[in-house]
Amino acid sequence: MKRIYPLNNGESFKENIRIVLPVIFDDFFALKEIVTLYPLRKNMLHDMRKAGKPLRYAMELGEYCFGAEFSKQLDEVKKVVELLGEIHDADVIIPDVNRYVKEIRLFNSAIPETGQRLSTKTLREYTAAMRNQRKEMYGELCSMLNMWEKNNFRAKLIKAMEFNGLKSPLKRGI
Repeated sequence: MKRIYPLNNGESFKENIRIVLPVIFDDFFALKEIVTLYPLRKNMLHDMRKAGKPLRYAMELGEYCFGAEFSKQLDEVKKVVELLGEIHDADVIIPDVNRYVKEIRLFNSAIPETGQRLSTKTLREYTAAMRNQRKEMYGELCSMLNMWEKNNFRAKLIKAMEFNGLKSPLKRGI
């Protein structure tokens, strides 16, 4: 689904970024509840990653308009989007490796001599390590998202944009 964001043609780039960023953040953060409660819903995690990319790119453009506090917020968003990407990569790689292990086992079952069979030990260890790494990254992601909710990251983002003398989007009803 392609999202069209509210822009004012008569406004400056800075003002339009200020209007659009809270909306993009809301689209991204709306998936937080499902992603944190259901760790195996990989499609929702990937959807959150896809929603986080426009937020990151818009914030990177806005970094030139706003101050150092905004850059701190951008760094946090970058960390979350990178974590989402690494978790997604693990979700893609683990089934592929398991498929290879299955094919090797089928191949080994056709070989009568045990000395000529291929070992799957390394691949199984790699899969276990990837699962553990994914679990750790997922825990870190959940703690970051819960911290955002606890500390009201959206309000901090708006305040960081307001710091340079802009009006608050909350006063305008956004």
